[in-house]
Amino acid sequence: MADNAPRMSEAHGHTEATPHHKVNYFLIFGILVGLTILTVGVAFIDIQQEWIKVLLALTIASIKATFVALFFMHLKFESKLIYFILIVPLTFTVVLVCALIPDIVMPALHHLMLGRPYP
Repeated sequence: MADNAPRMSEAHGHTEATPHHKVNYFLIFGILVGLTILTVGVAFIDIQQEWIKVLLALTIASIKATFVALFFMHLKFESKLIYFILIVPLTFTVVLVCALIPDIVMPALHHLMLGRPYP
């Protein structure tokens, strides 16, 4: 029998094992817990402008989401196509949220110009 002939004992579709990446999940979990505590701490800081608190909380939440996507969803070890598939919907989301800002700001600005409180 020839050496290149398929063996009857091998399973169909057998592939080589992919290398496993060593990730310290406890460290990532600790970072996420620390960032959660930091988010709660930001809520208790006496900042006069509410938008600064919201911006800080959203920044910390974005960092946490990045850690989850990179390590728990294993995006850190994927190809460049996966990043493209991730970035396109994220870009559309940001554009749509920014497109809604005038609908939120204009009624409040209109009431402010008329001297009436905005409900």
